[in-house]
Amino acid sequence: MKAIRKSDGKVIEVEPQRFMEQDGSMYAPSELDFNVEEAEEVTIDGWVARNKDNSLYLFKAEPWYNSPRGYWDDHLMSIGCFSIPSESFPHITFDNSPIEITLTLKPKKQ
Repeated sequence: MKAIRKSDGKVIEVEPQRFMEQDGSMYAPSELDFNVEEAEEVTIDGWVARNKDNSLYLFKAEPWYNSPRGYWDDHLMSIGCFSIPSESFPHITFDNSPIEITLTLKPKKQ
């Protein structure tokens, strides 16, 4: 059964009555929200970095600067990297990158 872990908003799969995740983590019922279908938002933890050419990327893991190639890299893109609109975070510059973020996604109200 699916449940939302209240500590971080992540949807997890737990065994009924035991509230145990597949990795063996145990939860008290008060730590879980079983109203998964009505979840309004999801959070994603990651890193944002701006390149010298002003392009902006969201990384799943902390990136490192690959100076010979001239831009931020997450170990040859094997971990996960997404291009995002460069105007999304105007306060993030090449000089203060990378910045750890939590992104909250909400469905648009119809």
